[in-house]
Amino acid sequence: MSRRKHSKIDKLPPSIKDEVEEMIKANFTYAEIAEYIQTETDTQISKAAICRYAKSLNESLTTLRMAQENFRCIAEELNRYPDLDAGEGLLKLLTHYILERINNTPEEQWQSLKPDELIKHATTLVKAASYKKNLDLKNEELMSAGFEQVKSLVFETMGRERPELYSEVSKFLEEKAKSDE
Repeated sequence: MSRRKHSKIDKLPPSIKDEVEEMIKANFTYAEIAEYIQTETDTQISKAAICRYAKSLNESLTTLRMAQENFRCIAEELNRYPDLDAGEGLLKLLTHYILERINNTPEEQWQSLKPDELIKHATTLVKAASYKKNLDLKNEELMSAGFEQVKSLVFETMGRERPELYSEVSKFLEEKAKSDE
């Protein structure tokens, strides 16, 4: 478990901290940022402390950008394939990254991996895919059963209350079934 770091910059008033972060993003020098903090808050801070904070901020921004890019990729997949659910989109994206990582792993690194660890991770992936497939089948069965129930109710009600419409719809469906054969 990692401990959260608290720097002098974290303890600044929010408006000053926000301005410091904007200065870091805009590539101000650490000396300029230290001078700004000194002027605004009468707090002295070393350039090394600003450097550590900037490094941490940049790592956070990089992680955020990567997450946004991953979500953009998932959204594109879901838009391209409207019948694809979000879980399947995530599974496809993860599978792509895993296969890419496997392809880029040097041979000597494979030699140092323990077979039981590889098997454990592979088993976990297979279980996740199987669970997803099982859930999809159960959902499909539930939807199909629900549709059949609604269809029965509609036809029964239509047959009682609107027999002429029932006859017309039945005839239409029979003709469609014959033309599809």
